[in-house]
Amino acid sequence: MPAVLTPEAVDADGRACISVVIVTWNAREALLDCLDALATNPPSVPWEVVVVDNASSDGTREAVAAAAPWVRQITNGTNRGLPAANNQGIAASAAPYVLIANADTQVAPGAVDSLLGLLTRRPKAAFAIPRLRHPDGSLHVSAGDLPTLGDALAGRQMQRRRRQLERGFWWDGWAHDVERRIGRGHEACYLVRRAAIAEIGLQDEAFFLDWEGPDWTARAHDLGWEVWFTPEAEVTHLGGASIKQVQLRWIVRSHRGMYRYFAKRTSSPLRPLLAITFGAPAAAKFAAWALRLATYERGQGAS
Repeated sequence: MPAVLTPEAVDADGRACISVVIVTWNAREALLDCLDALATNPPSVPWEVVVVDNASSDGTREAVAAAAPWVRQITNGTNRGLPAANNQGIAASAAPYVLIANADTQVAPGAVDSLLGLLTRRPKAAFAIPRLRHPDGSLHVSAGDLPTLGDALAGRQMQRRRRQLERGFWWDGWAHDVERRIGRGHEACYLVRRAAIAEIGLQDEAFFLDWEGPDWTARAHDLGWEVWFTPEAEVTHLGGASIKQVQLRWIVRSHRGMYRYFAKRTSSPLRPLLAITFGAPAAAKFAAWALRLATYERGQGAS
């Protein structure tokens, strides 16, 4: 990784064309690999990186300062949640394009340029979505439709059993092999047009974690903006670097986010029913996970 900010990172006036915003929480090693991939496979235009740390306790700030002093860091005293931290990074940068990336992603050569090329060709595109890969190289589904209440209630496994190809919350049966307009994309890594953000607004900070992406995308669609996918941009997504540490809290926050997404689009008298609808499965998943954890710990104690 470069020891200092390279001449290619900003133009002669100190301006970047792409601002990379990465939010992290206790994902030090994944973040360092993410930054290393960016430094190894940088965009060909002026760029910068802003890392927003949500009160990590694993030495993230010190590690980034030592390995990548060219990164601008914002450190929060508490975990403000993903959308609030994303908004901090967006507000702290000024480039006309913003690459929002999870700490557990790694861009392939030419990936950022391909995303930029897509937004350049598609003036009504607010979001450019890459083709995601799992660490073993297999396809990671990254395209789908905006969620319906039926999608949320049925769950992804039901969609897979129905062998849905190019419809539903995720297009599990689509090969992700052509550039096309889609309903929504995975939020692991994507390029956003700042002009669209100015019209749509920032992410809704009431979503602490999960479902802020579909909400942002739905608001973009409401104003006539589009979402496009390109297979020319490839990004590896490890998945769950932070979530795995707080699985039970994530279950609760995910279902809260699901409720908020639909509550914002439902009349007030029906919202209590929505709360019950999403609260019951959250409680069931929480109980099942806690039971598995307790069973495991009893087994460990007996060994």
